[in-house]
Amino acid sequence: MDRIKARFGQAIGLKELVATLVVVGVLLIVGVVVFAQVKAAMPTSATTNQSNATIDNVESTTYSAFELATVALIVLAAAVIIGILIRAFGA
Repeated sequence: MDRIKARFGQAIGLKELVATLVVVGVLLIVGVVVFAQVKAAMPTSATTNQSNATIDNVESTTYSAFELATVALIVLAAAVIIGILIRAFGA
């Protein structure tokens, strides 16, 4: 009976992981698209060099944050998989 409960717990963990990866992945894609649209709509001809440098800095920082978020998804998946393996082998 305990093995059945353990496997049921593993299945729930896997379902939650897949749901989280899908939802966060879609949110990241939407976030990148929205940010790109906002960046494209910003006027650059009437701004100073300092303003343009600030806009470029914000753009590069934001895209770096989106890249780190994808790494966080990989770490989350690895953590869930390691947790399932530990529960499966009774460690």
